[in-house]
Amino acid sequence: MGDPAIIGALAGLALGIVDFVVLGFVKARMAAERPSERLGASVAIEIARVSQLILFPLVGWFVGPALMG
Repeated sequence: MGDPAIIGALAGLALGIVDFVVLGFVKARMAAERPSERLGASVAIEIARVSQLILFPLVGWFVGPALMG
């Protein structure tokens, strides 16, 4: 069917993309409700968005073979 590492990485990428979009909505909603909020929370959410988009496929690459292997 396919290499378990690739399947795990694709599953991680899909989860990372969904999380990226959801955290984008959270960031926009937070900015709309609290316009005077300092940049700290906004920067923290942006770092979380990007890091999860990168790390989830990497973790899936290693976890996929462990689960399907």
